[in-house]
Amino acid sequence: MDILNLRVVVALSRCTQSTTKKCLKAIKRNKLTLGQFAVLEMLYHKGDLNINDIIKKSLSSIGNISLVIDNLVKLSLVEKKKCKVDKRITYVSITNQGKDLISNIFPDYLKDLKEIMSYLDNSEKEILISLLKKLGKNNI
Repeated sequence: MDILNLRVVVALSRCTQSTTKKCLKAIKRNKLTLGQFAVLEMLYHKGDLNINDIIKKSLSSIGNISLVIDNLVKLSLVEKKKCKVDKRITYVSITNQGKDLISNIFPDYLKDLKEIMSYLDNSEKEILISLLKKLGKNNI
């Protein structure tokens, strides 16, 4: 059983690496890192978020996300704003320039995802989602 558990982890890891590598093509063409793309995509689809929510949703560390956000601010793709009620909370919002960029990248990203996922039919995708959620919930 230990070998089977190891094989599952190795397969998950290799799958993640190969999927990420394929998805990075559209992102790298636009001179973004995966972390920068993830934050922009999140803000584009979910709206303004505080930094703690971005960390939770992106599964990254506070140091890494802070650097990613600061670099996006330097590129004028996002803005940081202090909460008016609680100055300890900082919100991040996507700028118009950031919206334009992500809206140009996202179709290519979805095209790459479609190609990657073309090896599975819809039923297999639903089963995989269910299994990954089950495994993830038990390990948080």
